[in-house]
Amino acid sequence: MTKEPTFKRRFFNYKTLLGIGISFLGLYLGFRKFDAEEFFAALRETDLMLFFLSMLVMVFTVYLRSIRWKYLVNPLKKVTQKDLFGSEMVCYFGNNVFPLRLGEVLRAYSLSKITKLSSASIFGTIVVERFLDVLFFLIILPVTALLFPTMPVWIRWSGVVAGAALVVLVALYYLYQYKQATLRRYLNNKLHSSSYKKFFDIIRKFLSGVRTLRNTPHAGLIVFWTVIIWAVNIFNYWLIGTSLHVFFSLQDLLLVFFVTSAIISVPSAPGYVGTYHAGAIGILVFLGYELSQAQVIAVILHAVGFLSLTLIGFLYFIKYHIHVKDTSFQGVQIESEY
Repeated sequence: MTKEPTFKRRFFNYKTLLGIGISFLGLYLGFRKFDAEEFFAALRETDLMLFFLSMLVMVFTVYLRSIRWKYLVNPLKKVTQKDLFGSEMVCYFGNNVFPLRLGEVLRAYSLSKITKLSSASIFGTIVVERFLDVLFFLIILPVTALLFPTMPVWIRWSGVVAGAALVVLVALYYLYQYKQATLRRYLNNKLHSSSYKKFFDIIRKFLSGVRTLRNTPHAGLIVFWTVIIWAVNIFNYWLIGTSLHVFFSLQDLLLVFFVTSAIISVPSAPGYVGTYHAGAIGILVFLGYELSQAQVIAVILHAVGFLSLTLIGFLYFIKYHIHVKDTSFQGVQIESEY
């Protein structure tokens, strides 16, 4: 079977069509009532200096993420900060341009190409990094619900659900710790006896990446940078609002941040187009903003990240000579020397 049909199947399938369909639905829900005159009048009020500053802050948050990622990758191999940052930018470019959230695969592939590390091991560290973000989200949501009793009921219930999910995750982690020796013996037996040796070797390398959180002596710094990354992200929402002469209260700021952070998990077209806008507009209207103003805020919130990260990510994509056809989970390649 040639690569071309495989490449087409990866991008032209029901998952891609579903994401595009949901994005169109989001655009319809967010902009079905659209007053062009009011929209562009509000858009012209944007403080361009603050807008471009918020784009720089957005890029800075990616640099902070590369600092945190370095502590996870270091147990595998020492990697330069600039290469980690470049791979992070490639990830955002991939998520914004290609369907099926290809960015994480491109991120592992690009760093593997630079460092000769196993893509599977690198992908394991990416999973750990994403898990840390989910974990922090599950912590901050119930804390916010407790600190702000006037939060909507659905946020308070979301906090309860998040707290329960956190308990389950902690329980699963301790179960894994208890059973990891058994799991390791099982994988080793499969590696030596199974006809699926290549597949189980990928799993072993992936788990070696996942275990980097336990192997690093910098767990405290990883937590510290996670808090800083989220704090800077939330601050940037306030900065973007200020560029539109909208001054969010802390409660409103957190509400907008939670909703837009959660909505990107919904399947969509590349760049979270439509779903992000519908979520942002919906929560802003709920908070009492006029529809035209909510639409402008949503567009600017999305544009800040989309424009800056896609452009810089594209430059790194070209720099690293990445070919999308070469990337796949089957291409989470195995380097025998690792």
